[in-house]
Amino acid sequence: MRETLQASWNHRHRLGQTREDAERGVFNPHHSTLPLKLHGPLDLDALNRAWHAMQQRHPVLLSGFDTDAALWHVGSAEPQDIVRLAAGASEDDDLAAVRAAVIEPFDLESGPVSRLVVLPRSPEETYFAMVTEHLVSDGWSLNVLIRDLAALYGRESGARVPDLPAIELPFQEYVRRQNLAVESAAGQAALTRVAARLEGIGAIPAMPIDGFTGASDIRYEEYGEFTRRLPQQLCRDLTAAARPLRMTGLNLMHAALHQALFQLSDRPTVATTLSTANRELPGLHHTAGWFASKTVLASEPGRFPVARDYLHHFRERVLTTLDDSDLPWPALIDRMDPESVGRQAKVPYVTFNARPIGMRRTVGEIAIPGVRTSPLRVSVGWHDAAIATFWDEDEDGITVSVMFKTDWYSAADVLALWNTVDTLLHRWAAELRP
Repeated sequence: MRETLQASWNHRHRLGQTREDAERGVFNPHHSTLPLKLHGPLDLDALNRAWHAMQQRHPVLLSGFDTDAALWHVGSAEPQDIVRLAAGASEDDDLAAVRAAVIEPFDLESGPVSRLVVLPRSPEETYFAMVTEHLVSDGWSLNVLIRDLAALYGRESGARVPDLPAIELPFQEYVRRQNLAVESAAGQAALTRVAARLEGIGAIPAMPIDGFTGASDIRYEEYGEFTRRLPQQLCRDLTAAARPLRMTGLNLMHAALHQALFQLSDRPTVATTLSTANRELPGLHHTAGWFASKTVLASEPGRFPVARDYLHHFRERVLTTLDDSDLPWPALIDRMDPESVGRQAKVPYVTFNARPIGMRRTVGEIAIPGVRTSPLRVSVGWHDAAIATFWDEDEDGITVSVMFKTDWYSAADVLALWNTVDTLLHRWAAELRP
């Protein structure tokens, strides 16, 4: 059943960026993607029936948008079949074919805004990718979707599977509540309070470091990236060091990023955006939608030459920032810099995006009846930030991925930032060990 409502603030911001990119002849596949290798026999007809049932269970996947009127049409499209690709001459060819299908644009006006891609390489191996537009799904929600799809596939293929939980809070109801909250007197007062706290910093905080070119007409799609690995023992030492401070190891990593930015910018106040997921409502664990937003965290490293003192200060700033994390970041941008809503950022801001292991464990391991799963490496799109950092935790440590705009920074500039962070983390692990 079709339902029309006002788009969320996050929707409005992202739709505007998409429109701006299109005017420049650029497409950024802003997709949430779960690519997998499936090992074992797969019943594609049963999977197709399950995929149809999935789209009906989560009608946000069948959405369309009126970008001019900022309206969201939920359930406006018809369920689609899975996309079946033919195997090529090599593994590289097959991976390229899956990636091409993953990055294909969605029709944001008519929908749907999801697809399921399969490429059978043999009777015992299939490349698989669940793809959703980030407008309707964040990374956490992919876990909900794959859980539901696995159960529906089991039902269609004759496996014994548990019943799916009821969807207690549909994403559209969450968006409706969020819009009302922002428009209320309390919401407007909260925006005023946070804007006052960030006066002189901004809702999109400029954070240039050594090497920044200052180029005003950058190409947002021109970016470089690299990954680094924090080993398990270092992560354990940092977690142990953080515990007496009532912090987490990831908090220490964020604090180290702030310290490094301070050293390479010489600015008295350092600010980054912190990605949040708005998971405080239990009902959200039974639905799919884009809940991730950002909040601005500012600290003053220069005031605290002793690491322990700075970390106490940083912890206080984290708590203050998270208290206001229910405010949609684009609503704050609208309050402080309205011309930047729905636009690519004109200032070099830096992000911290944590993906703790617990976030991926919310719905358990990926278990599709009759097959075993393993990761398939497919990456798409670029980030709005000048320097975007992603901290992915697993059982053996943390992988840090760094993406940066090459019109603003060289690889050497950003590697210098990472090396400073890495040095600080090793020093803190040794100095703060209980």
